[in-house]
Amino acid sequence: MFNKTAYLIRGKTQKRESMTTGEKFEELKKKDIAAKSDRERITNDKELEQLANNDPEGFETAFIASAKQTLVDAKRLRIKEQMREITQFVSMSYIAKNYFNKTKSWLSQRINGHDVNGRQAQFTPEEIDTLNKAFSDLSQKLGAFRISL
Repeated sequence: MFNKTAYLIRGKTQKRESMTTGEKFEELKKKDIAAKSDRERITNDKELEQLANNDPEGFETAFIASAKQTLVDAKRLRIKEQMREITQFVSMSYIAKNYFNKTKSWLSQRINGHDVNGRQAQFTPEEIDTLNKAFSDLSQKLGAFRISL
């Protein structure tokens, strides 16, 4: 935990209890991502080191939570990237309706990782399996399709 800090709300100075180690970690992580110079990164690294020394358990918890979230984000982006080309020529509405019995919005929320009811929408392993079966089924249908005169 950190010292009490003052901040302004509508022109009035308010006191806030200490920022948690997790909150400070997230703040420093954002600063590190936004850093434009090596000097800023070095300063940020020193603050992170100090944070780790002041509260090793809190730092570890924050670090692990951040790593887990990064993994979730990477998986979501990987799915989205894999689907980018196919969504240009395959009807997502058709897939949502015929393979999931859901709306296009439902499918889009999972592809794009939108927040739904306060949580990030994502595919379950079973839904990924259904999606793969849908693409396989559509592939077979397209491969067998012929126009005759």
